[in-house]
Amino acid sequence: MDVPGTSDDPVLVSRPRAAVGMITLNRPDRLNAIDDTLVARLHAAIDEVGDDAACQVVVLTGAGRGFCAGFDMKSARGADFEAGRRHSVAGTLSGQSHLADLVRRLRALRAPVIAAVNGPAAGGGLALALAADIRIAAPSAVFLVANVRLGLSGGEMGISYLLPRIIGAGRAAELMLTGRAVDAQEAHRYGLVTTVAEDPVAAALDVAETVTGHGRFGVEMTKDLLTLSMAGTDLDTMLALENRSQVLASMTEDMERAVGSFRNQAREDVPPPTAGGVA
Repeated sequence: MDVPGTSDDPVLVSRPRAAVGMITLNRPDRLNAIDDTLVARLHAAIDEVGDDAACQVVVLTGAGRGFCAGFDMKSARGADFEAGRRHSVAGTLSGQSHLADLVRRLRALRAPVIAAVNGPAAGGGLALALAADIRIAAPSAVFLVANVRLGLSGGEMGISYLLPRIIGAGRAAELMLTGRAVDAQEAHRYGLVTTVAEDPVAAALDVAETVTGHGRFGVEMTKDLLTLSMAGTDLDTMLALENRSQVLASMTEDMERAVGSFRNQAREDVPPPTAGGVA
């Protein structure tokens, strides 16, 4: 499904479900390519959903037929780049750091983030998709590192950290060094996306609905543990963190409600024994 933009704002924040916030990159005429205004508004959108106590899951998507085509070469900064006009090293590094901080801040959200990748995700767009906890792609989605094809490093905005951890070092090396495009089906085989769906936003909202049906504290602790595990934390440390998380979660009202619901669901999931014994 193409998500329409409803204003001139390059980033929209909406509430499609009671406990779900949706961030939509909204430059459809440029395949939601990144410019300075979009970066500033995306930082503000992350603040908005992060400060919203009712938001338990965030869905990130793009308006129109693209997710995010990466850096906008037709922006003012892109025009300078193409014309050979260089800013100071310190100023350029500051801008790059501000851009890259979007990935750190998306991953730091307490709420899980689901990327509904509705079209091309290139360069910085790929990095934004990788920042999500779950990725769902449309059949038209395409993923590519891109920057190595411009004479730049293929590692930007956390790609060199996240991509190998999601699809493995060998595949990540091949994609980062060649800059070749990966379609949705290949991305699914690699584990880069969990699902390919004709309507990735609807599929993401269905997953979000499932997640919000669980105890919020337990979901947040699960995200914390996954994040720490990806960072290379050793087994003993992870066991200690898991033990503490389980004990803390067991003290919440969420668990009391969830146990009753789980028992009722288990009765529905397990068929009764047949006359001759267990089927």
